[in-house]
Amino acid sequence: MVAVDGLVHTVPMGSEITDGEIVVSGLTKHYKQVRAVDGLSFTVKPGRVTGFLGPNGAGKTTTLRMVLNLVTPTAGTATIGGSRYADLAAPLQSVGAVLEASSAHKGRTGRNHLRVLCAAAGLPDTRADEVLELVGLAPAAKRKFKGYSLGMKQRLGIAAAMLGDPQVLILDEPANGLDPEGIRWMRDFLQALAKRGRTILVSSHLLSEMELLADDVVIIAAGRLVAQGSVEEIIGNASSVAKVRVRTPKPDALLAALTGATAERPEDGVLLLSGVTAEQVGDAALAAGVALHELVAEMPDLERVFLDLTAGKEAIR
Repeated sequence: MVAVDGLVHTVPMGSEITDGEIVVSGLTKHYKQVRAVDGLSFTVKPGRVTGFLGPNGAGKTTTLRMVLNLVTPTAGTATIGGSRYADLAAPLQSVGAVLEASSAHKGRTGRNHLRVLCAAAGLPDTRADEVLELVGLAPAAKRKFKGYSLGMKQRLGIAAAMLGDPQVLILDEPANGLDPEGIRWMRDFLQALAKRGRTILVSSHLLSEMELLADDVVIIAAGRLVAQGSVEEIIGNASSVAKVRVRTPKPDALLAALTGATAERPEDGVLLLSGVTAEQVGDAALAAGVALHELVAEMPDLERVFLDLTAGKEAIR
């Protein structure tokens, strides 16, 4: 038995892989004149939620499809626990994946949709009800798929991915269509899985949510790696874009007292300073006898760092 998100569910079979590390090495995909992915390498560690980030057309979905052997690479490799996905003897028990909102026969109930998948994978029917409970869809188990909202379809897709109780979970834009409560549920659910040693790889455009959800991020643009590391490292390494916001009745006098600072003036009496710390600004103001009505160090967030790192990087042609 395994407890996740306050619920207990049965492990239907032992997972084929015990080490869920995902290793992408030199992965490349050319489509005629377009290089969708170009020599991409990164690692996704077990026990952590890794955010996979990039602008539209960056190659995220193509990369995930190559990891799952749905697309054949032009060059390079992608392994999960040391093996290609296509070589796993029982992939459902090793890797769960959702690359788009779940699709099912519109006249079939959510429960019956999952029972069909259970039969195909050799899992007991009871597993369908377990995963419906796990993702909060038990009250809608008997509702037909055509009546599901987009958020419910997302949850059903995750339920299908969890049928085999996999070590690795790969999700492409799983929060699409979820309301704020659903997004919070998703965050808690994935973090709980990671804390129990699962490997979680999630692509998303919701950068503010990814900052709350992810332990690590992989940022790509134009099919190439731009940055990889913990969220704290990525933001910390961008300290050069941090600014100090100052409101003072004597902005010119303050600037004259500072060395090495560049300033923006978004409004009267307000300076956005780069190249100096808040401590340096405070010391200079004291020495110059300049009154400060506001002094705030504005550290970058993940969204700001992402935009700076990917600015001007167009899709490869």
